[in-house]
Amino acid sequence: MTAPPVNVARRAVCWLAAVAVLQDVALWHKLADMSLENGFIRQAIYCYNKVLVKDKEHFEARFARARLYPLINEPWKAKQQYSYLLDRHPGHPEVVKALVTLYHDYGHSARAIEILEEQLAQHYASVDLTHINMLTDLYMAMGHYNNAIQLVNRSEVVMCRDEALPIDLKVRRGACCAHMGDTGSAQADLYELLAHPVVDEQGETYQDLYMLAVTELSRVGLHALALPFMDRLRDASGVLELPEQWSMLADCYVKAGRRRDAIAMYIARLQEMGLEDLRYMESSLALAALHVGGGDTAAAEAVMSALDAAVAAHQLSLPEGQVQQLELFLAKASLQLQLGHTHAFVDSLSPHISHLLDQMENNGAILAAATKASSSGAVPKELVKALKRRKMYARKGGRKGEGGGEVDSVFKGYISRDRRKPHIVQADTAAEQLLRRARAAGAVSGAEETEAEPDADDAAAGGADGDLPAELAALVAAASSDQEGLPNLFKNEQLYGCFVDLIHALLDLGREEEAAALLARAQALAAYNLSLKDPSWLGPSALGHPGKRRKPKGAASAGDGNLSDWGPGAGAGPAAAAERREEVRLLKEGLKLMSAEVAFRQGDVEETFKLLKTVLHRWPYSWRAWSLYCSCAGQRGGVSHWMKMVASLRSKHPDSLPLQVLAAHADNLQGEAGTAIQSYAAAIMQMPDEPLLLLCLGVAQIDLALTARHCKDRNTALLRGFAALHSYARHRGPAAEAEAAYNLGRAAHEVGLLHVAVAHYERVLQLEQEAAADAPAEQLERLSLQQQKQQQLVDVSQQDMHVDGEEQQQQQQRRQQHQGVAQDLHHPSQRQPRQQQTAEQQRLQHLGRGLVREVAHNLCMIYRGSGADDLARQIMRKYLTL
Repeated sequence: MTAPPVNVARRAVCWLAAVAVLQDVALWHKLADMSLENGFIRQAIYCYNKVLVKDKEHFEARFARARLYPLINEPWKAKQQYSYLLDRHPGHPEVVKALVTLYHDYGHSARAIEILEEQLAQHYASVDLTHINMLTDLYMAMGHYNNAIQLVNRSEVVMCRDEALPIDLKVRRGACCAHMGDTGSAQADLYELLAHPVVDEQGETYQDLYMLAVTELSRVGLHALALPFMDRLRDASGVLELPEQWSMLADCYVKAGRRRDAIAMYIARLQEMGLEDLRYMESSLALAALHVGGGDTAAAEAVMSALDAAVAAHQLSLPEGQVQQLELFLAKASLQLQLGHTHAFVDSLSPHISHLLDQMENNGAILAAATKASSSGAVPKELVKALKRRKMYARKGGRKGEGGGEVDSVFKGYISRDRRKPHIVQADTAAEQLLRRARAAGAVSGAEETEAEPDADDAAAGGADGDLPAELAALVAAASSDQEGLPNLFKNEQLYGCFVDLIHALLDLGREEEAAALLARAQALAAYNLSLKDPSWLGPSALGHPGKRRKPKGAASAGDGNLSDWGPGAGAGPAAAAERREEVRLLKEGLKLMSAEVAFRQGDVEETFKLLKTVLHRWPYSWRAWSLYCSCAGQRGGVSHWMKMVASLRSKHPDSLPLQVLAAHADNLQGEAGTAIQSYAAAIMQMPDEPLLLLCLGVAQIDLALTARHCKDRNTALLRGFAALHSYARHRGPAAEAEAAYNLGRAAHEVGLLHVAVAHYERVLQLEQEAAADAPAEQLERLSLQQQKQQQLVDVSQQDMHVDGEEQQQQQQRRQQHQGVAQDLHHPSQRQPRQQQTAEQQRLQHLGRGLVREVAHNLCMIYRGSGADDLARQIMRKYLTL
């Protein structure tokens, strides 16, 4: 046998294979080890098979072969081999560990727990701490924290008599105690980990235990206990290198009330990396988001400005993946919207959304043309099926057994025999040639050089590009289209959220026509996706026998020509198909609700009602949908035309709180105050702190006392009404004191308690005078804040984003002095943007000033009715004179 011209290791494998024909078990073992060193997994399995032919009970060979089966995607064979070994060697510790790991990796945690529990019960002598560790992890993953604590405690008594319990088991027991509410025991166990560094001098790392402690403590809300572990992880060098880890740590810091530490961590990370680092943009966006969440909009603006400058100068390195780039782009756009840059948000996101909709529409047109072509009969049926199979193989990573051989190995090992019939093989070959020619044509059209021209078989399969019939060209285009790589507006949660924000931003800017056009295109795509019906296939479990796939009765055949044969959802299971259809329906109705909002903004009340009719039947618990419905009903006027729909839906959904409140409103408007009071009281039981419900309840009680003919105790009704109104005033707070005082005065005026009404009316006028006196000071302060912010942005733009620690602290102190921040820096999550608070206060003050004329008019009526004409003239001259 001549040695091939390869490296020394592979040459040794070949010579040893020539000698191994002597049926020497040791040589087959040696050949298997050398095959694994060269990456020949199937050849190693073949060698172990030869060993087992000579010695069926050879433990090492069978165990090694079982561990190789999952590497070639045949886990059911590994399960069979492990089960065989356990039958021959009951309770073998290594076999149990391997079998438990196999079950856990393929999502069968419950079966893994059963195996370990059986090992503990029947073969306790062979149990070691690794089994305990694995079972504890499984208990924690399943939420059985009490079982995990009992297991660790029993193991500490029985297996650790002369030595301390290992630190990993202590940490897991402490995490379980935290979940069970035993904070003292959790702290005692977890804090023993602090005696070990994250990475010790010998290179042993405890990073996984530190991360476990932080994650579990944060999950149960014990953020203060997690702070020491977070500080250790943050200060350890070379430990946390991934942005996902930084994000998790920053989120824990924010929840613990230490946003400042999270910001400092990101600034330190940015100083260590350069603009060419792929993590730079993601870290900068996370830092800006932390500033926005803490109310420091000036710092967030500085970070975004520096990032925009780096992008404009092409100094920033971006990830190669399209999905990663899209996520960064959407995160940046969301930050622009949070900072109030609505125009920039719309200008940056609107072209991308339009381009994405164009791609989805083109893809839909390709699939529709393929469906029409497959049902026309112009293309042979076997070729149509073959093209669909190639599309399915491309989505699943290839046909089973195709490409599974090892080219350079001596023994090829077991490869599934090709059981396809000759005409199917011929059709698959023709389909592959057509797809290869389509890919080559696409590469040429994209100005990319191909390595070789199409061969004779390709030419015979399809001829020239222009010679393909239209039907066959449509089928080839559908089979070669890359649907999986295209971002899906309805499957990407972040993308869909930005789309919803874009629609609302367009409405805020008064660009209703653009919003309506985008929604119309999105609704058409959603309707198309809803028409895709996934055929149901009953597939085997990953750990079960591969078997033969059987199609249930009533499922569509492969040659029906429906869109699902070409779409991305082809071949999904029945449960997944039903879930996907439900998600698409919900998305479609959400788009319809946004279309109703756009129609209402355009003044088309009838179209709004038409769109809301189906949405409300689907979402009877949505406050947003019913609020829009009430706005339309208010413009229409009347009660009877919308009361019928409310009554009909309430009979079907009696526990819907919006319907309950609307029914109470309708009863109160129709004079049924008693029925309205019952509905309001039931709604307040669910929302006891809602001021609007308390106001409506007070008004209904007073109406009952004044207008009802059969009211048994009017005085009690009045007392209840005023009690509800005072509770409403208390929940509204001091910011809306003028509004609450007016409502209380109006109620007292209606009842006839004029002295009480006068006191509340005068309180409204007093608040208006105080607001008028404070207006110049507020205007001067607001102007000063704007000037300081502009100067601050100028100072920041003149400096580099990466400053050292001392300069950063000085800038932080200067920002705090300029903005007048009075909140504690250890609780930045409680700080709110000052601009938002000022806008809310201005709205409430404007509302109070609008009530002044109403109050003045009512006071004049009271004064004139009591004979105080001079007081009435003074009020009219001061407040009612133009």
